[in-house]
Amino acid sequence: MIGTRSRLSRRLVAMLALAPICFIGALVAAPAEARENYALIAAVSDYPNLAEKYWLKGPKNDATLVRDYLLTSAPVPFKAENVVTLGSGEGLELATHDNILGQLAAIAAKAQPGDFVFLQFSGHGSYQPALEDALEQDGKDEIFLAADTMMAPSDNPKYMPNVITDNQFAEAFKAIRKAGAFVWLVFDSCHSGTITRGAPGEDGDGFVMREIKPADLGIDPAAFEEAAAETAERAAPLAAEVFAEPASENEGGLVAFFAAQSTETTPEKPYEVTLEDGSVVKQNYGVFTHTIFSALAKNPNMTYRQLAQSVLSGYAAGNMLKPTPLFEGQLDAPVFGSEDSVNVAQWPTVVGTDKSLTISAGQLHGLDRGTKLLVLPTPAAADEEALGIVEVASNDQLRSKLAGSTSDAFPEAMALDAVPAGAYVRLIEQSFPFELTVAKPDPNGDPAQLAEINAALDAILANDDKPLRLKIVEAGEAADVRLAVFSEVQVAELEASADRDAGLVATDAPADLDATPVLWLLPTSGEISLKPQKRSAAMDIGDSDAGDFASTLSQNLVTIFRATGLSRLSQANSFKPKDFKLSFAVQKAGAETLEALAPEATPIVRPDDRLYVDFANSSGKAVDLNVLYIDHDYGITLLCQAHLANGDKLFQPMADLNETDRGTERIVAVVNESGKDITDLSFLTQRGIVVRTRGAEDTSLVGMLADLGAGEPTRGPAAVASRDSKQPRGAVVMVPLEVLEATNDTPARDITPTDERQPVGSCAG
Repeated sequence: MIGTRSRLSRRLVAMLALAPICFIGALVAAPAEARENYALIAAVSDYPNLAEKYWLKGPKNDATLVRDYLLTSAPVPFKAENVVTLGSGEGLELATHDNILGQLAAIAAKAQPGDFVFLQFSGHGSYQPALEDALEQDGKDEIFLAADTMMAPSDNPKYMPNVITDNQFAEAFKAIRKAGAFVWLVFDSCHSGTITRGAPGEDGDGFVMREIKPADLGIDPAAFEEAAAETAERAAPLAAEVFAEPASENEGGLVAFFAAQSTETTPEKPYEVTLEDGSVVKQNYGVFTHTIFSALAKNPNMTYRQLAQSVLSGYAAGNMLKPTPLFEGQLDAPVFGSEDSVNVAQWPTVVGTDKSLTISAGQLHGLDRGTKLLVLPTPAAADEEALGIVEVASNDQLRSKLAGSTSDAFPEAMALDAVPAGAYVRLIEQSFPFELTVAKPDPNGDPAQLAEINAALDAILANDDKPLRLKIVEAGEAADVRLAVFSEVQVAELEASADRDAGLVATDAPADLDATPVLWLLPTSGEISLKPQKRSAAMDIGDSDAGDFASTLSQNLVTIFRATGLSRLSQANSFKPKDFKLSFAVQKAGAETLEALAPEATPIVRPDDRLYVDFANSSGKAVDLNVLYIDHDYGITLLCQAHLANGDKLFQPMADLNETDRGTERIVAVVNESGKDITDLSFLTQRGIVVRTRGAEDTSLVGMLADLGAGEPTRGPAAVASRDSKQPRGAVVMVPLEVLEATNDTPARDITPTDERQPVGSCAG
């Protein structure tokens, strides 16, 4: 918990403005129309030289998704001949070692100054002993497993044939930059090991980690130096010099998105697709890839920094506390180098040969079956000029088939043959389906304990008054919360084993571990830990009164539901970029200066640090600001509440971190146009999960928050409201934090900061 909360980090960014935000000083060498755009998509699902249990389902779907987006939805044009896909799909060349490096070299040979290059790598990652120790601080080479990767030979159990090392990638990327092209690369692969529980079995139909441990690939664990222990510092899987500023005006810039830090794994999981008959099928995608392109589909007019923030918000909304993606390079450049893309939630209609009506927008754009859209004669038409209304009948990630629909304004369903050629459809409201998916424990556990847990879940589902929408799935299926039954002794053994497998020095287990099995409430990754800064939440199984157990479990699930739902709303914003500026800063323990918090870097903070808020309202109207803090145990505390007239500013300390703060926590700020009274979101505050311790429809942002508090499904105006929207504007901003152990320096609250900004305004309303 936090005291009278005054709290934050050590990474740097000048301000957190809400997406979409206008970009200042783009690092692009030439206008988009005067350049060539190239892409290489390397996706490895099948590994013919490795056991089939290591094959993946998601990369081939990643490849299709990314290629379709680039060719149909990207804000800059990609010619089909400039988009090369290597993978295991029909008609594709495999993403082998030579093919990947050969295609990178081909791009470097033809790229010109001002060109743009997008590079996507999906597949397994791992590591092996460094070939050049001087270049690797931890003694390891991070590696990408190409399709022709082979087991390490028994006569040299240190290196695997045909993998691509971080150093090989670095040389290839530098060659493209030297040609003058700007490079955006995305790695959706793992680089090391972690411990997960409640994940799927070997069939790979659920939450699957894209990582193979070196020992499983024939590498002798003794080949790694003992000094290569895990540290608290984050590290990119590529050397720092790769991200250096261009050495000359002719050298291109670079941005790198990594799904995991050099000590983490990253998952793929199934996403649902609705077919025309209403049935639902599941397709695996890399979570990182899917989240990136979902954010881009909803708002292509972002900088890389804003896109990174959107990705982290998406992870928090899905209760994915790990991995911690890493974003490096020239993050303030506009995505794809496009400064003129317009973020309008509308699309041209296409009439098929079968007279069907489709649009090039789907689930990535926030469209679900039943989503309603206005039919407009032209893209510039006002809402009042609508010809009728249609709805999504079926869709996949990037396409939707439409059907006639009705509304109060259009009581008769529109016939599809009445839709004129060249018509557009516009999203009029966006769905926020607040639902918590919970996966049952491993069915191979103690029958009596499983029966008690399942009975409690059944009782919660049967309770019509429960303040949440709950979906229960079987163990191993994709879920926001994974239930697992272990004793502390078992968890300590699992952690020690995972550390050894990862080539790390196993940490000492806490003293006096309990051998009694308890119920663990794990995040979507299934990560479980007893380590003080990562300790997972657990509760006793059963009670003298079985109803008490069900009630406590229900209370804990509601707590998680509200915290993750609040993060999900961070994708909603109907303000313009210039309407306000919002940033957060930290005064670290022992320091006199303030450091801005970089949300895209998941700032590191510690107990005795102090958090500050800096806000300026230039929206033309009065706004209310509520800043909430979500603890590692999903507790929500109101840190700051303020009313600001147009032109007002706020700069104040908000909170002090203390010894109860640890692990993954986050700041959530809610900004909305003021009504008659100040918006008070204190009703969202809640205690953390209970752990064992030894009215009329309102589609405004405030209405959605009220629905969240009541556990109702909700909807609101499209993220970019139509030009005629009369809805009060609102926005939710999230900043993720990672709280490490205290430094024992003088608490920041006892040090007067030296800062050119003077305190102004009040957090008291």
